[in-house]
Amino acid sequence: MRTSTAAPQRGALKFVIVIPVMRHDERTHRCLQACAALDYVPKTICVVSDEPFALPDGVDAINIATNAGTLTSPAYKRDIVRRALPDADVYANLDDDAYPPPHWLHEAVRVLQEHAEAAGAGGPGLAPPDQTFWEQLSSAVLQSRLGSGPLRFRFWPDEARDCDDFPSHNLFVRARALDAAGGWATNWNGGEDTVVCARLADRGGMIRYDPRLGAYHYRRAFVPGHLWQIFNVGRSRGCFLRNGEQRSRKPLFAGPPALTLAAFALAISPLLGAPMLPCAGIAAFAFIAAASSAHDGPLDWRLRLLLPFALVAHHAAYTAGLLIGLATGTRTVRQDPVAIAEA
Repeated sequence: MRTSTAAPQRGALKFVIVIPVMRHDERTHRCLQACAALDYVPKTICVVSDEPFALPDGVDAINIATNAGTLTSPAYKRDIVRRALPDADVYANLDDDAYPPPHWLHEAVRVLQEHAEAAGAGGPGLAPPDQTFWEQLSSAVLQSRLGSGPLRFRFWPDEARDCDDFPSHNLFVRARALDAAGGWATNWNGGEDTVVCARLADRGGMIRYDPRLGAYHYRRAFVPGHLWQIFNVGRSRGCFLRNGEQRSRKPLFAGPPALTLAAFALAISPLLGAPMLPCAGIAAFAFIAAASSAHDGPLDWRLRLLLPFALVAHHAAYTAGLLIGLATGTRTVRQDPVAIAEA
């Protein structure tokens, strides 16, 4: 039987896949290879790193090096692409440790056409099947109801909805909406996606979440990488609160401090004279409930046993960052070569 060699049919939107690279490794190569394998046209892959590196064989991409002599922010790298390739219809943002499934761009066209009023779209960051054990633990925490609460849809397929904040590891943004919002224009390293989504939302542009747009995203090993990342997420949120950002006042952001306080109170109750047996019973019940019910997907039994402890550490790291952000107003930034004023 003859195999068809016809070129893929041209799609309705021109995509530029934007991949800011901090330090390239084999997962960066996997990301690039998966993007190159997408059969959608027209698409352009653009990689921006601070130091030049060789692309994997078979990958046709624009490879830009900032040669800044320092680590620049993801937002700075994305704005380089926006200025270099202004004729895109949609910028498809991927982290360098994420990779898309084959249907990713085709599904994005469907979602964006169905929701013409949306400024962009996004999908869940799915757990790759080959993560290490400690990366799987980080994924399990984020995918659990107790770990991410109402934001669980960011890491687990759920009902489609409109969002005013979405992670940039798998985020489509219409070029005209991004230009109207002034681009990324921030040196925040962590929280830059919240900054740009807020600008989009202020102009009436929401992000359409759809489970069809899922992409695989490697998490960091739980200790110390994940906890440090979550600490910085909390610190950014604390800075937003300190600056009066209204969307950061949603009740859901009080969840991690409340759970941390509850765990701390239970731990010290016997020291304050509370009867040991009831405290132990409550702790045992909480452990069993978290291990058995917090994550409703298939999970290794060892991960289930670790999950309750990991949830407490996760929320404690977020809460510590939140309090420091509230108290100091400082967050993690990069020393970009040109200072970019936030819009």
